[in-house]
Amino acid sequence: MLYSLGYRYIAVNFVVPENTKLPFNTPDKLNPIPIETLRKRTQKYEGLRLFSRITLVITDPAKCQSISKLHASNAFDLIAVQPTTEKALQLTTANLDIDIVSLPMGTRLPFFIKHKTVGQALEKGMKFEICYSGLISGPAQYESSMVLGTTGHLSRKNFISNCLQLIRASRNRGLLFSSGASEPLHARNHSDILALMEALGLKVSSGKEGFVKNPELALMAGRLRIKSNKQTVMLGNQGGRGAAAIIDEIIPKTVDSTKRENDDDTAPAKRRKQ
Repeated sequence: MLYSLGYRYIAVNFVVPENTKLPFNTPDKLNPIPIETLRKRTQKYEGLRLFSRITLVITDPAKCQSISKLHASNAFDLIAVQPTTEKALQLTTANLDIDIVSLPMGTRLPFFIKHKTVGQALEKGMKFEICYSGLISGPAQYESSMVLGTTGHLSRKNFISNCLQLIRASRNRGLLFSSGASEPLHARNHSDILALMEALGLKVSSGKEGFVKNPELALMAGRLRIKSNKQTVMLGNQGGRGAAAIIDEIIPKTVDSTKRENDDDTAPAKRRKQ
């Protein structure tokens, strides 16, 4: 379904509640997503790339020690955090090294989203996710919008209110959009979501970045965490437009530009010698 809507990079999400203990002692069982099996089944879809993602739900800031262990395991391509309190959000933006901040858009937030907090996260390269599944399916993830009752209307109201807060606090920067769909009918074309975001006050250029540029930057940051060690990047021979291939393309350009700068610095000295 997502492929038919034009999406080519798809992250399969694994949501972990706060009190769930992850099996860090057995790294093979840390990621329950059969990503390699899914990749083999979807080989016939040209240009489709699948990635794994984990989203940690955080309420108590004291229970964030598992983030550093996740970095060491390299089990997931993307690491996201869903803070449900203001203290958890402040800790996430100030101390954690993650790729995506995913606020629960379908529920009423018990705090006010501040520009200072969001700006601090954007400076560190984090992206804020707007998951539109709560607008379509409601909090209970109903398969049909016809059965949505009062809770569904409240979910949509909260979604719009939270979007307005996040757009204002982020100044139209660093936003990315995802479906969070558990059913095929919950997914939407990017043009439909862009029209909705434009109606909520988001700039058209920022909306397009939320589907192209910002997700790619978040994915590259996650892949660099796996493919690099102390600013040294491990090259690979992966084809297509995957994140690893994009990283491989960046390195020769960076080396080449550095080489040109060195040549320019030494050029006057060479001419004087001649």
